[in-house]
Amino acid sequence: MTHGGESLLSWVFKFVNFGVLVAILIKFAGKPLKDYLQNRRNTIKTKVEEANRMVQEAESLKAQYESKLAQLDDEIAAFRKTIAEEAQKEKEKIINEATEFASRIREQARIAYEQEMKDAMSRIKEEIARLTVERAEKLIAEKLTKEDHNRMVGDFIEKLRSLN
Repeated sequence: MTHGGESLLSWVFKFVNFGVLVAILIKFAGKPLKDYLQNRRNTIKTKVEEANRMVQEAESLKAQYESKLAQLDDEIAAFRKTIAEEAQKEKEKIINEATEFASRIREQARIAYEQEMKDAMSRIKEEIARLTVERAEKLIAEKLTKEDHNRMVGDFIEKLRSLN
C-alpha cells in the first residue's frame, strides 16, 4: 500500500477503536446513569405528588367550609357572612401557600435535575477523554518503532537548526 493508504487504514483503525471505546462506556456506565436518573425522577415525582396532595387537601378543606356555611339558618345570616369571608380568605391563603410551596419544590427539583445532569455529563466526558488519551498513548507506544523515533528526533533537530 502507499503512504496514503496506510494513513487511511490508520484513521479507520482509530475510528473503530473509538467506537469500541464509546460502546464499552455505554455498556458499563449507561445503566448506572439511567438508574440514578430514574431514582432522581421518582424522588421529584414523589415531591410533586405530595404538593398536589396538599393542594387537594386545601380544596377539600374549602369544600368542607362551604358545606357548613350552606347548612346555617337564616337567623345567623350575619354570622354566616363573617364566617364566609374568613373561610374565603383562609382558602385563598392555603391555596396560595400550597401553590407557592409546590412551585418552589418544582423549581428546586428542576434545578437539582439540571445540575445533576451537568455533573453526570461532565464526569462522562472526563472519563471518555481520559480513556481516549490512554488508548492513544498505548497505540503510539505500540506503533512507534526505534527508526520512527530516531527519524522524528532528526527532523526536530533539523527544524531547530533551520530556526537559527
